[in-house]
Formats: sequence, structure tokens, C-alpha cells
Amino acid sequence: MSMQVTKPLVCSLLLSTFSVPALAEQYRHIADPLNLSDSLYVGFDGDVLKVGGSLATSHQKFSGNTNTGGDKWHLGYLYSTNQWHLRASIDHGKTDTPDGRSSHYQYQLGLMYEHKGWLNTQVFTELAVNHLAVKSYTDSTAANASMTVLKPITEHWYSELYASANAGIDGIERFDARGWLAMGYQVNPQWSWVIRYQYDWEKLENIESNDTQWVFAVRSQF
Repeated sequence: MSMQVTKPLVCSLLLSTFSVPALAEQYRHIADPLNLSDSLYVGFDGDVLKVGGSLATSHQKFSGNTNTGGDKWHLGYLYSTNQWHLRASIDHGKTDTPDGRSSHYQYQLGLMYEHKGWLNTQVFTELAVNHLAVKSYTDSTAANASMTVLKPITEHWYSELYASANAGIDGIERFDARGWLAMGYQVNPQWSWVIRYQYDWEKLENIESNDTQWVFAVRSQF
């Protein structure tokens, strides 16, 4: 997770996404984090253009995105089975240090489990370990726990709740948390839009920061 200074509300617009389910029998909700699909998208993170996409097979998905400046990017990998799902990622961004903002890389490996809850609620829990390497400052290894709740409300409306937290496990004082609440409208199985409010809080030794964002996105799937 990127360490960021406090900043005004940011509105992100996802202009277009084009995706193809890997196999029809594995079709999932458009907002499902385990949705195996090929995709391309172009959007904005604040006033910065962002591009990305994914390639998928029947059990695997490779994904990535970057801003046009190339200083903030993400690579992800998913291997999906019937119960447990392996996820790995590499993130590059900026972290606050006593000498200013510095580049970092974060490597994460985790296992996700899917639970079918009450009234078609889907609950995804993940336990992971990540390593944060901040250039010219310090490295930190942390345990991560996250949960995603996807709830269809009506035939078209759905909601998403996400919460994630890191805690250092190598003696470095590192704590951070991220959460969001989203409301989406699925026009049909291929198209939806979503509005999301997101909050981030991060602490690395004596440096603490927080960030809030409003996100508007249009999703498509074919």
C-alpha cells in the first residue's frame, strides 16, 4: 500500500473496460474479485491518466495497471481453485520519509477464501504477508488481513464493503488500513457503474498520513 500525504478528495473516472469471461461456466458477478476475465481499461486517477488490463485462462489471471507517469503501477496474479485462491502482487508508489517522498516496492502473497453468505451475500477473506521496501529508508514486513463483502440488493443494485489492515511483524512500527463502501448499479450482466468512498490511514515509524477519495467507475464485461 502506498504511503500518501493528506490531500483533498479525489474523483477517479474509469472511462471504459472491455472483458471476456475465461469460461462461461465460471461466469461471476462483474464486481467479484475472483472474476476470471480478459480486460482493457482507460481511466483517470484524479487528473492523471491510468491504463491497464488483464489476461485470463480457466484458472489464472494476470493483471496490471499504471499511470502515464509510470511512478505508480500494480502487477497482480490470481490462481483460482474451487475453495482457496492464491493471489500475488507487486505495487510501486511513493512513501513519506523524513527526507521527503521516496519510491517504494511492495510485494504481497496471500490466500483468499470465498464464503456464500445469507441472501446471496458473497464474503471474500484473505490472509497475506507483504514486504515493503522504501528506497534509501527502511524495509518492513507485515501481516495483512482483508475482507470484501459483495451484496446484490435487487436485480440491478449491489453494494461492496472492503476493509484491509497491515501490521508489522519484523520489529518495524508499521500499521496501515484501507476501507471503502460502494454502491453499484448493474444495467445488465455486462455493464454497471459504481460510486465509491474510500479512506486510507498509514503509519510507518514516526510518519503518519491519511487520504480520502471519491471514485466513480463504469465497468463493462463481455
